[in-house]
Amino acid sequence: MDTGLKGKTVLITGATRNHGRASAIAFAEEGANLLLCTRSSMDMLEETARLASKSGVRVVTGACDVTDETQVDAFVQMGLTEFGHIDVLVNNAAWRARGDLLSIDEDLWQAALGVNLHAPFLTSKAVLPNMVRNNWGRIINYSGIAPFRGASGQGTLKMAAEGLTRAIAQEYGRYNITANCIGPGSIAVARTPGQETGPDEGHGPLNIPVPRQGTVEECSAAVVFLASEQASYITGQNYLVNGGAYFH
Repeated sequence: MDTGLKGKTVLITGATRNHGRASAIAFAEEGANLLLCTRSSMDMLEETARLASKSGVRVVTGACDVTDETQVDAFVQMGLTEFGHIDVLVNNAAWRARGDLLSIDEDLWQAALGVNLHAPFLTSKAVLPNMVRNNWGRIINYSGIAPFRGASGQGTLKMAAEGLTRAIAQEYGRYNITANCIGPGSIAVARTPGQETGPDEGHGPLNIPVPRQGTVEECSAAVVFLASEQASYITGQNYLVNGGAYFH
């Protein structure tokens, strides 16, 4: 299947490991050039760039705090200068706010709010004018399955991100721009200490229709499809990649 992504430019936030790295490699295999960022883990980001570059595409990396509008605008402008266009945005960067409503630390809540909702708002706002001019674009946000299972922190913020996704789909569809969510669940990934996933959030081989953990490559395949020409009539949706842990 020709995805139509050869020569496109894909911006991926938080592309240091797990979903971000797998998506970068998958897009590179389709011939897309990459614009990758991280807030601080530059060594890991450069490793992602090295792996993706094996496909013969151009990869530009940079440090960017995606919760900071000035940094986001500067990073996007740098990408436009390097490539001339940004066609696909994958908002992969995330931060978890754990606990029930009465126990969530407010500082953690604010940090998660910044990364999970404010950042996709800023990055989408930065890339949309170029997409509108080119009459083509794809925006893909990570939502997970917490919004559907009920979770004060992660569920609330990711549900808000889905609302943002639907708004973009509604407002910019006439410019051949689509916006969709990916909702991974029960996926085998490395976690930052303190951000580990517990059994109640779908970690491990639970009693689900596909009784195993999924892979980041299975998620990245869905991301690439949603960015492809074949998905041009799909917008405002949330694709759950979770082995049936939750039906939506």
